Amino acid sequence: MKTKEDFDNLPEQPVEVKGIEKPKPAGEYLEPYYKTLGDGSLSLLGIETGLAELDKKTLGLDGLIVLGGIAGQGKTSLALQLAFDACELNTPTIFYSLEMPRRAIFTKILNRLAEVKYSDILLKGGLYLDETRQDKNLLGEETDYYKYLDKELVDNLKEAKEKLTKMTDKFYIRSRESQEAEITFENVDQEINLIKAEHKADKVLIVIDHLQVFNAGEYKDQIDKEGKLITGFKGISERTGATIVLISQKNKAGFTNRGLQTIKGSVDIIYLADVVMFLESENEKENDDDKELDGIIDKFGGQGLKRIDLVIDKNRYNAPCKIELDFNGEYSSFTERKQK
Repeated sequence: MKTKEDFDNLPEQPVEVKGIEKPKPAGEYLEPYYKTLGDGSLSLLGIETGLAELDKKTLGLDGLIVLGGIAGQGKTSLALQLAFDACELNTPTIFYSLEMPRRAIFTKILNRLAEVKYSDILLKGGLYLDETRQDKNLLGEETDYYKYLDKELVDNLKEAKEKLTKMTDKFYIRSRESQEAEITFENVDQEINLIKAEHKADKVLIVIDHLQVFNAGEYKDQIDKEGKLITGFKGISERTGATIVLISQKNKAGFTNRGLQTIKGSVDIIYLADVVMFLESENEKENDDDKELDGIIDKFGGQGLKRIDLVIDKNRYNAPCKIELDFNGEYSSFTERKQK
């Protein structure tokens, strides 16, 4: 007869339950983890954007990134600048424009690169950029040729055209124009994989402008919609390895407050995003009508520089921080503020 002592002396054996797989101990993952770490030869892990301080603080853009702010702060301008400059630094990029047509995106790019007014490009740009529409008589006398734009601006515009042309093989713009295929989670997923394969690229940068107007499919209410949006893009980023920048509006609290709670759908976004950053200026608490007017001025050509901070409130790769920027609304351009 077996005694209690006999039972206590039985050798321990792993317990297996049919249909349930036992989790692996952490030690089995250590060696693969060590192989993912850098060897000191890289300064960044993610995508280089050309904004040195942003690259330094985030170790390069990587994962799921949310860029928030109120109207008129230049969210689209900054995202487009980061996307185009990252592409110039050899990262294939897809810019999903859910509000502006492709014509407006091209114009904003040329507006920044050439430092020629947005309105001048629209009203006079064909004379210098469209070879099929150029009046050959204007190629004669210099005074005639530059009667619409002076020589320096024309040279800038042509140089910008060359830069844009060089990027066309790996810079993609998708919009909601009538001839375009519908922009859905499935299409974004497929297009990322196609671009990665075509360019044999490890990294691809995706910009969604903007999150709240993306097609989330069927949903019960606004909270359910925002949950589906953020989880959908998180899944795409994890499956494809793409870096995804989601431009997001602030909620009503964002007009009088700052911080993570001001992002629309903030709960899911805060938990799932790798980086959450905001464009913020000192005058955000001004009258709403004034802010709306400022937004219109910035979009169509404001004068001078506007001091705007890029505040990184959540940063999975580093500490939260503030990057001081100057925004030139006339040329849709952000530069890092020079410290005195």
